Amino acid sequence: MKQFLRGLRGAADAREAGGGQDGAQEVVGGPSEPSRAAPTPSTSSAPAAAEDPGKPQAPSSFYCPISMELMHDPVMVATGHTYDRQCIEKWLNQGNRTCPVTGMRLRHLELTPNYALRTAIQEWATTHGVSMNAGGGKLNAPYRYEDEPRNILQGHEEIVWAVEVCGRRLFSASADKTIRVWDIESRRCEQVMEDHTRPVLSLSIANGKLFSGSYDYTIKVWDLATLQKIQTLSGHTDAVRALAVAGGRLFSGSYDSTVRVWDENTLQCLDVLKGHNGPVRTLVHCRNQMFSGSYDRTVKVWDCNTLECKATLTGHGGAVRALVASSDKVFSGSDDTTIKVWDAKTLKCMKTLLGHDDNVRVLAVGDRHMYSGSWDRTIRVWDLATLECVKVLEGHTEAVLALAVGNGVLVSGSYDTTVRFWDINNNYRCVRKCDGHDDAVRVLAAAEGRVFSGSYDGTIGLW
Repeated sequence: MKQFLRGLRGAADAREAGGGQDGAQEVVGGPSEPSRAAPTPSTSSAPAAAEDPGKPQAPSSFYCPISMELMHDPVMVATGHTYDRQCIEKWLNQGNRTCPVTGMRLRHLELTPNYALRTAIQEWATTHGVSMNAGGGKLNAPYRYEDEPRNILQGHEEIVWAVEVCGRRLFSASADKTIRVWDIESRRCEQVMEDHTRPVLSLSIANGKLFSGSYDYTIKVWDLATLQKIQTLSGHTDAVRALAVAGGRLFSGSYDSTVRVWDENTLQCLDVLKGHNGPVRTLVHCRNQMFSGSYDRTVKVWDCNTLECKATLTGHGGAVRALVASSDKVFSGSDDTTIKVWDAKTLKCMKTLLGHDDNVRVLAVGDRHMYSGSWDRTIRVWDLATLECVKVLEGHTEAVLALAVGNGVLVSGSYDTTVRFWDINNNYRCVRKCDGHDDAVRVLAAAEGRVFSGSYDGTIGLW
């Protein structure tokens, strides 16, 4: 099971921007002959239609054809375990994105039954005369916007890949090809910035400009005062996944395995930094150096002035997906389950941090501690001075995808759809668990006592 799920993750992460139709096809890209569970004795009354020997009996559980995990979803139970996966693929390939039963958007790469499955099953149930009300009939209730908490902002139609805060505004980038500008106080969308032709994956703000990187291979430059586009930066030959500004220069990391450097004022390309043998996933600045992490398992160090490669940091056995820096150290998190600590001055590996049981997906740094979130569902707290793990935070029931450090709190977002707040000054006790998103919490940002979350369901959370 674990190997199969990791395969799904790898397919998604290798081309992490697969929102929209691409993402939907990834979901159903599992084995050609998915496993089906034999019916288990039902502990609840089955719908009358299922008593007909010519129709499937309603089991009390089933195996999801995507994750192969045992599920107890009432709609799936009501329709039995014998539905054909081909009808799901057909429904997705026709471009359907919204379930007519619930009115909700299709979820992305979930490990639990999703609305696309439910819609396909609705069609199957109608064809076979099976009632959909075995779970209490609640799923037939129309979805209403008023049912959402006011702190959940709707507008995007696809996954939110990045969020950035600047003053009174929040900027969110989505797989729906747009960037939305939100007024934080009124919680209203001020403007939709449209010019990209494919999913927007990354954002960076500096000196009155917003930079956005996209799967359309370009970087758009926007004026923060007018919210109008200034220029389009072209040159990359694949998705622009990471952006960072340092020393008056914009660095862009791409799936084309290069880092491009742009003059922040003239917006001219100064150089193309080559050397990686795989997609560049992450960038971080430390001590006048730009560190780039890649799927090729290495971290490269570039001098921000000369743009020369000072070193290639090796040792990881898996893709490097996360980088963070303190004043004198750089931390790299990898699919090999480890975190490496690099001396920012000597560029030597100081220590390899062990403890996680699965991919290290996200890193964050505070005043005294560094934090790592993993697919193993835990967050580890590392002392910046001793480099020892001082706490393991447990509570999330799925992978930890996002971390942010706020005023006295560590905030985590997970595949389990929740945002959790951990009190830094009270032994990292979980003081708040926030529900509201319908899918994985993918990104977080903290500013001025508030936390902003972006989700696979296309919504923004304000906490």
